[in-house]
Amino acid sequence: MRFARITLGLLLALSGLLAAIAGAVAAFWLVGPDNTISTPRRELASTGLAVVTAPSLLDRHGPTLRVSASGDKPLFIGVGQDLDVRDYLAGTAHTRLIQFEPPATFGTQELRGGTKKLTPPGELDWWVAQSAPGSQAVNWPMQDGLYDVVVMNADGTPAVGAQVSFGIEVHRLFGICLLVLGAGIVVLALGLALVLRRRSVVKEISDTTEIPVITNTRIPVLVTTAPVQREEEENAPAYRVSPFAPDRVSPFAPVAAKKEQAVNETAPAAAAAAPAQVSPAPAPAPVKAPVRQVPVRPAPVRPAAAVPAAPMFMSPAAIARAKSPALIGAGASQRYDEPAQTTYAEPVDEPTEIVAEETVPLAASPEFVKSDEAVRRTAALLASGAMLLTATSCGLMPPKNTMTAADSRPAVTLADAQAVVQRYNQLNNQANKTRDGKLAATIEGNPTLAQTQAGFLIGRKLDAAGKDVSKPFSYTDPEIGAPQFASYPMRFVVSSGVSDAPGNRQLGVWQRESAGSPWLLTHSVYPPKAVELPSVDGLRTPDADDLSKLQGRPEAVAKDLAAYLTGGKNAPQSRLFTPTPGLTKMLDLRAKSKAADTAEPYIADVTDTFAPSAVPLTFITESGDALVFLSLTERYLQRVEPGSNAYWTSGEATAFSSMVKYTQTLHQDYLHQVAVVIPAKSTGDAVQVLSIDPQLVGAGGA
Repeated sequence: MRFARITLGLLLALSGLLAAIAGAVAAFWLVGPDNTISTPRRELASTGLAVVTAPSLLDRHGPTLRVSASGDKPLFIGVGQDLDVRDYLAGTAHTRLIQFEPPATFGTQELRGGTKKLTPPGELDWWVAQSAPGSQAVNWPMQDGLYDVVVMNADGTPAVGAQVSFGIEVHRLFGICLLVLGAGIVVLALGLALVLRRRSVVKEISDTTEIPVITNTRIPVLVTTAPVQREEEENAPAYRVSPFAPDRVSPFAPVAAKKEQAVNETAPAAAAAAPAQVSPAPAPAPVKAPVRQVPVRPAPVRPAAAVPAAPMFMSPAAIARAKSPALIGAGASQRYDEPAQTTYAEPVDEPTEIVAEETVPLAASPEFVKSDEAVRRTAALLASGAMLLTATSCGLMPPKNTMTAADSRPAVTLADAQAVVQRYNQLNNQANKTRDGKLAATIEGNPTLAQTQAGFLIGRKLDAAGKDVSKPFSYTDPEIGAPQFASYPMRFVVSSGVSDAPGNRQLGVWQRESAGSPWLLTHSVYPPKAVELPSVDGLRTPDADDLSKLQGRPEAVAKDLAAYLTGGKNAPQSRLFTPTPGLTKMLDLRAKSKAADTAEPYIADVTDTFAPSAVPLTFITESGDALVFLSLTERYLQRVEPGSNAYWTSGEATAFSSMVKYTQTLHQDYLHQVAVVIPAKSTGDAVQVLSIDPQLVGAGGA
């Protein structure tokens, strides 16, 4: 068992030493008190526009990713979803990190493309994390999904060079390392204790009787059976017979020479009169006495008892010999005030039961039991330590990402959408004040931009002094509807109040064509507050099943609406729609204009034709209805009588064609933005027109 104990101790000591070294190295060299494992700084350069990681490198979520960089130019560090980063860098030259090997070895892939300057990354709002202005570091709690880390010049120019370091902050990692260090020290100490521990020898109390030392230097012998006259001896220092050699008397027993004294009585009488303890005093003068013959009684024989099993270092036979009364000296006085024992004239050897040496089974050995208990305690301690480490480090390994396919995301966050609207309010008022079409193009897209630029043109022509410049206004209390998109373009819907038109609301669509493009207001209508608008919460893009449940397809509804407006209030398609007061008013004005123009002698006839323009934008509401944004073109055409000529003399049309004579036709072109709600088939309701907003965008003739 000593071999097993030493072997176990060595294994524990080695394991504890390795664990302690690993814990110390991890805690004070790899990790540190900030719980972060960092790579050394590595030079990452690209002749293109960016250095970007592949989504496969960020395949776990939970810990905090720390990225820092330094370079000769101001750098930008950002983390974005792969669908945004991929679209942003599409067609550009950049370097992709596709592999990482500790401590700081990256496998790269060069992607070819253009090197035209990109939109500065700091102006984009789709980054989930980005470095602050003047900072070149970012901390991002890793999320489940496909994400990329991008390092590029802050101004979006090519030729990127940076010293980059990546780090992962794992919660409680430093404490876990310290725990491993402490556990290693404990296991090391336990192993050393098992190796160096010596077995404690239990001192067994000997059952032998003290034997007095005879005055002479000879080895004492057993008394004879005949009664003899012996001299009285004083007590001498006693010694014990060794249990290992019961037939041997120690040669180092002290000897004290005393005067011999004649025996006055026979052995039995003298033994009876012998005091239990005699103090060293001058011996009395010897007195001669007649010798009496005393009958010899046989010594009583005590029944032999089985000797209990002794420790491993002493056999049962040796214990029996050590306890044999044949070795007890006769006629000796007792020591330590023990009761006097009767001395017999002729001791008789007591029969000793010979006990054969018995082999104790290993499993029943006391040493085995003790070693087994030690092993159990050690195993229990190790198991407890393992359970503690497991309990404290169960969240140490970050979980793998479950979203490995191309994912989708909301087009915009609520905060970013509100920021977009606020920015629009500011720039739109500046553009309106100066009638700056270029500035308007930074915040608006067609068809809204076409209407705005046409209005600016008319204003500059008819109001050169700028007296009728639009007053500043803003969209208030915006409500945001942001559907999910898996690719660009992305859109979101805003329903808001209008500061200078309390009787109306604004319903608009903002669109981002690509990841590097700004948000532009593409569709904008102003329905009256009396019209009930659908909620924009929970808007989503339609699928085939959604479209099949509608009263009509958006493209078909656009055609029917154009036919309705072309044919007037009595058109067959009018029964398919629920018009707004504004739509009814517009139809009445067109009918009056047609009648008035036809009455002119130089006008042969008048036609007014509407047609769908562009693709309808459709969103499905929570109720299952479709909110659709349409754009329609209108041409108001007047045919000139043969032999006559005509030209525009007044009105907004003169901004596009002034004092130009036409002999065949005159025309005015309008662009209308329309918002409608297409109900589900199950309701049986008509299509509701929410608003129609026209703008003259051209005029001329032939």
